[in-house]
Amino acid sequence: MKQIIYKMLLFTFIFLTVAQNAFCKDFRFVQVTDLHYKNDKTSEENFDKIINNINKTKNVEFVVFTGDNTNHSNKEDYIKFLSQANTLNVPYYVVVGNHDVFRNGGFSKEDFVQTVRKYDKYQKSRRINFVFKKDDFVFLVVDGAREVIPSPGGYYRDATLAWVDKELTKYEKKKKNVIIFQHFPMKLRHTERDAYKNERYEAVLAKHSNVKGIFAGHFHANEEYTKNGIFYSITGRASGDNDAGYKVVDVVEEENPETHKKEYNFYTQFVFIRDL
Repeated sequence: MKQIIYKMLLFTFIFLTVAQNAFCKDFRFVQVTDLHYKNDKTSEENFDKIINNINKTKNVEFVVFTGDNTNHSNKEDYIKFLSQANTLNVPYYVVVGNHDVFRNGGFSKEDFVQTVRKYDKYQKSRRINFVFKKDDFVFLVVDGAREVIPSPGGYYRDATLAWVDKELTKYEKKKKNVIIFQHFPMKLRHTERDAYKNERYEAVLAKHSNVKGIFAGHFHANEEYTKNGIFYSITGRASGDNDAGYKVVDVVEEENPETHKKEYNFYTQFVFIRDL
């Protein structure tokens, strides 16, 4: 009799544990941006500090490198960067930035995709724009880089915006929340060229209600704001001296005290490499 009761209690415990994990919607990820990796000892040591600390951080689901992952657009540096990134204990995904590709320099977007597919253990997309998923969330990786004439200004092509619109429509029907990762922020700074066709991009976003957050880099500075219900995060660089680091992001489902409806909130921490 005792054995039966014990088995029933054990089964109940396992069932509740599995059910809780299955429906747990809170999660954590890490964003590393503007690493500007070079094939030298300084870059390797800096990257090792970041990787080792991420590997020691609890409950990280995945890492996203949001562009300018290498300082120069060449295959050798990218292979070295990816090989070192493979020592992460969690899946990682790579966004293209303005430093990453230069067709006339021998490393085009096609070369970028092929290299990432071959050396990244997790990212096997054949396209520069792609999707990955987790539970109730869908993540869009969006390309805004120029490969013919590299420029610090982002360029969201018509085809890219059409793809974003299509994906948001598809997942809105499936009642999936969306987070977007891109190198170039939506917010303009310095010159109008920092986000070419920014208004058209925002018009696409305005058509949909399922975009919860957009994470970018490029400006080498930290800034966060909310606009039209979307959390925008611009993350500081992972290369350099005292201000270098990366961002840990907790996505938490909470009840709004005013509306009493469930909504997702973002809690972020910028981890300074100088403290590691």
